[in-house]
Amino acid sequence: MIRALVAVVLVAAAPLARAADPAADAARSYRIDTQGSTTEVKAGGKGTLVLAIVPLEKVHVHPQAPLKITLEARGLTLAKTSLGHKDAQDPKAEAPRFEVPFVASAAGKQEAKAKLDFFICSDQWCVKQTRDVAVAVNVK
Repeated sequence: MIRALVAVVLVAAAPLARAADPAADAARSYRIDTQGSTTEVKAGGKGTLVLAIVPLEKVHVHPQAPLKITLEARGLTLAKTSLGHKDAQDPKAEAPRFEVPFVASAAGKQEAKAKLDFFICSDQWCVKQTRDVAVAVNVK
């Protein structure tokens, strides 16, 4: 009898446990896209680093909450190393996209790194996210 009662309680609580983890839901609700970034360029040539926060479900990047992207690169000279909402292609977009020009300053396999801090939100939650992204650039 007790085992049956415990089983019923566990089965009833399972959906609540899944629904009660906004951090896990938030982490699965978007992806960081670098498609469109220049991945091959001649030394001294110009390229573009592209970063987009792409919602996969019914979520959005909160337009008033802090959004900061810190960039660093080895062998590439970036036009900007710090980005915020105002730097997005469309600052009011629910899926902000950023394009940062660069000049390839050294030949070889180079890399641009980005640290993204932002808030992803649904109708039920709003959770801060921090993601690191790297884009490889082959400079000839």
